[in-house]
Amino acid sequence: MNCATRLLALTGLLTLTAKAASACPACMSTDPKTAGTYLGMTLMMSALPLGLVGGLAYWLWRHYS
Repeated sequence: MNCATRLLALTGLLTLTAKAASACPACMSTDPKTAGTYLGMTLMMSALPLGLVGGLAYWLWRHYS
């Protein structure tokens, strides 16, 4: 077996076992409330750093102008 064949076989095995290796059971939940919570927290974690940097930039602009 050459290296390319082994790599192809390993990729196939990993593809077949990906469903069993989920990160956590809550991530695959079908409950709409859980999905909404994950979406809300994702948006908050994305907006928080932007808000902090924007707030700092605004404060520096107001302080030095």
